[in-house]
Amino acid sequence: MEDDGKRKKNAHGPTLNALKRAKFEAKQKRRRQAQAQSNNGDGDGAHQQNGCWFSKDREEYATLITKADVIKIKQMRINMQAKAGATNDVGEERLLQIASWIEPFFDLKRKEQLLSSHCSEEKAERLFIAEGTETVRLLVQRCSGDSSSEDDINGAVASPPPVRMHSILCKRNTFFEAPVRLIDDVEKRISNKQCPFNVIIGSEDAISEIIGFNIARGALACGVVPTYFQTNGCTWLTQTIQQKTHVRLLALDAISDTANLGSIIRTAAALSIDAIVLSDDSCDAYYRQAVRVSMGHVINVPTLRVSDWKKGIDSGYVVSQQSESGGLVEFISWLRVQMKVQCLAAVVDDENDSDTEKDDTQPPLITLESLMHGRNDQSLGSWCCVLGNEGNGIRSEVIAECEKRIKIGMAKGVDSMSVPVAAAILMHGLSLEGDRMKQTS
Repeated sequence: MEDDGKRKKNAHGPTLNALKRAKFEAKQKRRRQAQAQSNNGDGDGAHQQNGCWFSKDREEYATLITKADVIKIKQMRINMQAKAGATNDVGEERLLQIASWIEPFFDLKRKEQLLSSHCSEEKAERLFIAEGTETVRLLVQRCSGDSSSEDDINGAVASPPPVRMHSILCKRNTFFEAPVRLIDDVEKRISNKQCPFNVIIGSEDAISEIIGFNIARGALACGVVPTYFQTNGCTWLTQTIQQKTHVRLLALDAISDTANLGSIIRTAAALSIDAIVLSDDSCDAYYRQAVRVSMGHVINVPTLRVSDWKKGIDSGYVVSQQSESGGLVEFISWLRVQMKVQCLAAVVDDENDSDTEKDDTQPPLITLESLMHGRNDQSLGSWCCVLGNEGNGIRSEVIAECEKRIKIGMAKGVDSMSVPVAAAILMHGLSLEGDRMKQTS
């Protein structure tokens, strides 16, 4: 009873209002201090305030930046483009270094796919942007500073290789103060006084000036899009299926909404899905919105395209005819025939299963509920669930290649639900059934 009383007291309205007010006043105080420091020398005061962390050796990968700095850098970029050459002004050396660090964050609304400016065209790296303090924390914890880390992994792996980070951009309080204190996570990544990424810390105005809109989150990060599954996707997937008793896969047909894809990836991470395979006409899992909605878990769930899988597959395994399926027909056929993985097509329309009309070209229909209650005639081992987009569902040729169609039992008058919600229900139900079969086998 005492614990209940404490919880009620902590949740009391006036107490919460007082905490919110204190937080607001602290933020306003930091704003006034930042403004005063900016007026007195473009951030020198801020540098002294946090000088205990910005020691000389750390200045090689970390810096404080003000709005005035950003405006100068923008003008320098314009001048350098006009002169078609670099400046020789020694006084601008610091700003030139910062400019290279913040380059990927400029005008984010006009950027989706980014190329690293320090790479040649032959070996260009594609960058992605992550937003939000917890997303950035996850990336910092899972990052690697070794550019060859992806290529050195042999055989099947339990999780994707660590992602390589380029830089993080965050507000001072997000970096230095509780409850977030990203500095704690960054310090753990420092080895021999070196950090595998750059750290840029600025005021809210400075960061908004960089990214081109008012920042709503306390931190952003820039990472390198992994290429491991583009080169080793087929080998990794084959070995994973062969080494695991029960494999859980998700295949997505023509998913075009990046928010839906991000939500599915986040749920897949929570439910321990082994991999997600995208048709070649699906959207990119590393689009900014997809990364944001996934809460950064795009780096924790192996995600590959059908074209990545095709690079390593024997041509004799694939269906010979050309199709409009984004490659999923060939992939499903390979899973079902060669890997002995049960493929289930998620559908909502069962009009062809009425008593008056049957379509023999379609696989048999089962419900998730009947499967979970053991009313189907086939046990569930390794499985791959195929989902389509909300507008058109799964293409008919992809459905025809699956062993069964599966639907979620719904109340009358409700004919469908959003793809992320349906995916979550199916993944959870199929995972529970798979666990039950594993225990009884």
